[in-house]
Amino acid sequence: MAVAVGTLIYGLTTWLCLEPQKQFRRAAEALRAKGEARATLPTGPSWTCQNPELNQLMAELKDEREALRDRAVQLDELQARLGTERQEICQVTQTVYRLRKELDATVSRVTDEEAVNVKKLAKVYATMSPAGAARILKEMDDIQIVTILALMKEAESATILEGLGQGDKQDAKRAALLSNRLRLTVTPPKKAATP
Repeated sequence: MAVAVGTLIYGLTTWLCLEPQKQFRRAAEALRAKGEARATLPTGPSWTCQNPELNQLMAELKDEREALRDRAVQLDELQARLGTERQEICQVTQTVYRLRKELDATVSRVTDEEAVNVKKLAKVYATMSPAGAARILKEMDDIQIVTILALMKEAESATILEGLGQGDKQDAKRAALLSNRLRLTVTPPKKAATP
């Protein structure tokens, strides 16, 4: 009898301790949750799993790809613009080169014509009286005087230089300066006569 009472007490305490109704409810809830979880799982192949990190990586890759496409479009536009500007610069450079050649030719022509005119002017001053030529040359710039005197014969330029030095001390200093510049003047080589 003691064994029977001990078993009954053991069973009753176990039942009270374990509360089978709570256990039954927990088991029922677990089964229901499992059924709901199965309902939310996608149907189809197992490799079509949903991973939020993978979705985020895919979105970032798409954004980067779009940014790269935009950058490529910008670079293409820049390359086209640079090509157009390069052509414009080339055209401007060619125009500047052509205008420079024309200017050089014009300057050369003017220089040649000026040389002819200065030679004529030197002949005019050579035919004048030395005092009259000196009076006129005193009013000119030193460089012009030296250029004209350099184109004259030595005897003609000597008498005019003497006339330039007559007068006060400043005139003598100017004549000395002109003669020094005349000494340093390089005469252009004579051109060969054309047949």
